[in-house]
Amino acid sequence: MHFFPHQKCELKNPFITMGTFDGVHLGHRKLLLELVRRAKAAENKAVVISYYHHPLETIFKDTFPYLLTETLMREKLLKELGIDCILYLRFSKAMAEMPPEEFLREVIYKQLHPQEIVVGYDTHFGKDRSGDFDFLKQKADIYDYKVDIVEPYRQNGKIVSSSWCRECVRAGAMETLKSLLGRAYCLNGTVRSGNRIGHELGFPTVNIFWSDPNKLIPKSGIYLSKVFYKNRQWWGVTNIGYRPTVIDKSDLTVETHILDFDQEIYGQNITITFESRLRPEYKLHDRQELITYIAADIQKVRAMIAGKEVE
Repeated sequence: MHFFPHQKCELKNPFITMGTFDGVHLGHRKLLLELVRRAKAAENKAVVISYYHHPLETIFKDTFPYLLTETLMREKLLKELGIDCILYLRFSKAMAEMPPEEFLREVIYKQLHPQEIVVGYDTHFGKDRSGDFDFLKQKADIYDYKVDIVEPYRQNGKIVSSSWCRECVRAGAMETLKSLLGRAYCLNGTVRSGNRIGHELGFPTVNIFWSDPNKLIPKSGIYLSKVFYKNRQWWGVTNIGYRPTVIDKSDLTVETHILDFDQEIYGQNITITFESRLRPEYKLHDRQELITYIAADIQKVRAMIAGKEVE
């Protein structure tokens, strides 16, 4: 398919939806589950048209940290909801200039011939984002499809959105974020060798190199976390920040002291989930004061998880 290179889905008049679906939050889930329900009722396939990265990155040719879910994690979450196929659109500046009817005709109709299009309240496409549900409804008879809209999912009267989720990440509001996502916020990456300061202090850590430069990292601070490695899980204490007490100038780091763990896992892939923010990152007087703070953080975490199993 010209606009979907290297795609191998066997499709015939599928049920489709469109969007980035960054975060796969509860609002997305409502739409996606409705798409899956309708497709299964018709013994057809549910298809998501998406992008590897946000179209704005293509337009502005810049990398910026906004991403809630890396591509592989997003695919996993979509498949778990019952999506049969994810088609990644080859987005370009030329496509950004397509009027909505050209996009509908050339990309959607000629490539996929959908039986039904299910969209969210905020679906927009085509030049100036001028294509929407009303536009799709006007063109339904011409291009021989049905179209339906799914109303937004609200929490405490507020629409759950990726923007709200990003606000929570930037604020370190992990409990609120978990209620919007339906799961804890996570970071995937590879354990890299650090300067072993944690070992010197008596609290060895693993430093994670996140796999996508667009990934949005939570606000600096100390977090109660979980670490997932080779189908096992551990509790941890994660520091996000610049380590001002021990290094004058440092890049942003994510390092975790894993409780009751003594393996060397350099070069291994792990996932960290952020359960709760405990405190800000402080610039302390010396290493001895830092040791005192770290010990207190670990003691607090052990009290928080006492009697709890890692889920």
